[in-house]
Amino acid sequence: MNVKPTDSTLRSAPFTGSGRSKGERQKIVYQSLRKEIQTLTLRPGETLDETKLARKFNTSRSPVREALIKLAADGLVVALPNRSTLVAPFDLLLIPKYLDSLSLLQRSTHYLAALHRQEKHLAVIRDMQSLFLTKIEQQDATAAIEANLEFHLAISEASCNPYLTNAYRRLLNEGIRMQHMHIEYLGWTPDEPGVREHQRLIDAITVKDAEAAEHLARSHAEQFDHKFIRFLSHRLSQHIQINATLAGEIVSTPSI
Repeated sequence: MNVKPTDSTLRSAPFTGSGRSKGERQKIVYQSLRKEIQTLTLRPGETLDETKLARKFNTSRSPVREALIKLAADGLVVALPNRSTLVAPFDLLLIPKYLDSLSLLQRSTHYLAALHRQEKHLAVIRDMQSLFLTKIEQQDATAAIEANLEFHLAISEASCNPYLTNAYRRLLNEGIRMQHMHIEYLGWTPDEPGVREHQRLIDAITVKDAEAAEHLARSHAEQFDHKFIRFLSHRLSQHIQINATLAGEIVSTPSI
């Protein structure tokens, strides 16, 4: 995975400009920082200085501060007692607990969605699925990950349980960096099982088959687990054969 140096973010930031409203500037800062965190351009544990960010986005500190508060609510940054803010770190020891929690909340919300959904919920779910497929066809991994998040959140909204949905939203937001890492490596295609399952989920929720929706949600979560594990076990060196017999030199050649 090709991760850009963090210094480049100072050169690539969008121009917010004084002509924009405060709300527009806050939205631009939030979306830009969210994308940089998602793609690991901003590394876990990196300090986010309000003054530098304000200069980077050519705005005052107020929109930056509001964007950081929103990112903290997403679980993507951490505000420390000394008033400094960090990109949320990865705690490898907590990943199994994260995956367990994601699976439980996904299964619960999708099960309840099949029981309580209304036509207005189905309309939003279908719209998000259409957007998701469009981004996959465009091979826009970052946008596809966001569209996938919105698809599952739309299903969760249909559960009509705001407590479960808020907890599920936070977990999905915290997982976008994990998803970016393995999607960047493995890719996403319209015909792979996880993508095809989206339509089956929609069908199950449409006919109010809660057990089928829960089963598909479990399968979906397990696929996320397996893809991330595949990413962690990936080694470029496995495709290289070392031949040390030629004139005492080490020669590396791709294996066939």
